[in-house]
Amino acid sequence: MRNSEIIQFTFSESEKLKTYDLLNEITINPYQNYDAFMVAVADIVRNGEVPERFLVHCEKKRKEDEYESPYTVFDNCPIDAELPWLGFVNPVEEKRRLKQTFVAEGMLGLSAILLNQSPIGYMNVNDGDVFQDIHPKQELQNSQSQKALNEIYFHKDLANHFVRPDWVNILGLRNNTENEIYTCFARNVDILSKLSDETRSVLRDNLFYTPFDDLSTHKSHVQLGEADIHPVLGGVTPTDIRYFENRTKGINETAETAIAKLKQAIHDVKVPVFVTPGLFMGAANNDCLHNKEIRNIRNQEALKSRWLMKTVNVRNLNEHSKHFVQGKKNIVAG
Repeated sequence: MRNSEIIQFTFSESEKLKTYDLLNEITINPYQNYDAFMVAVADIVRNGEVPERFLVHCEKKRKEDEYESPYTVFDNCPIDAELPWLGFVNPVEEKRRLKQTFVAEGMLGLSAILLNQSPIGYMNVNDGDVFQDIHPKQELQNSQSQKALNEIYFHKDLANHFVRPDWVNILGLRNNTENEIYTCFARNVDILSKLSDETRSVLRDNLFYTPFDDLSTHKSHVQLGEADIHPVLGGVTPTDIRYFENRTKGINETAETAIAKLKQAIHDVKVPVFVTPGLFMGAANNDCLHNKEIRNIRNQEALKSRWLMKTVNVRNLNEHSKHFVQGKKNIVAG
């Protein structure tokens, strides 16, 4: 479960404590007033209170080539000193009711600001909450969504949605070390290096179908209609991989063969990460794929309380404004 090879920045204990204190002073509830909460987080930056080493690292990270370096990994990040235990039936509702401090939300918001990212929400996901939970829910335990109890196959987030995130950021809150549950990542550059020119050519054709993700269609506020036939390779960028393992299907034998080769390539190059409490793992959504992989379970009950917090983020809110809920500047109507 060692993550030392992939960690890019580690908060010192003094930096962590300072940042914790700053975020813990914010008492605005982001589930009731997100905009005011983020203004308070931005004030920390404007007032020059962010640890200098973290500022410098984020500035450097913003300049990196995302195709070659799609991951952002911080360790020893501040999170809430006391976290409620959420039930298996209604964890989102319980979080809104029981969580009294918002340090984790602040850490995700602060990181987005420093990395020039804009968090967004979706009306069909947690009623538009920007801060989402990767936490099992009984009703969706067998789904391929952030509410699943078991494995979630390789994918990019919301690959079939009309508003596709540019980044997905997660922050570990609770993860029992008895259970070997990993978030694995695979860089597009590594995946494509494993595929022949012929296979890449097939993947660029309109020969594939992927149903909409389970969470966007579960009791959805906005009906999304029927997913389209699409290419797997290309889209947002020429190297973008629009794929959900075991859900994306080829419409003929040639396309199915290409999908099988893609799946093998992904597993050949994947990098497993054990998301410990305080580990921040960001991923450029168009330059890599990720999954939830279960390798060994020693405590079955603890599966139900594994908790990561998540935001999905875009480069430019204005590019997506026509899809936002009326009167909202970052909530997608879908």
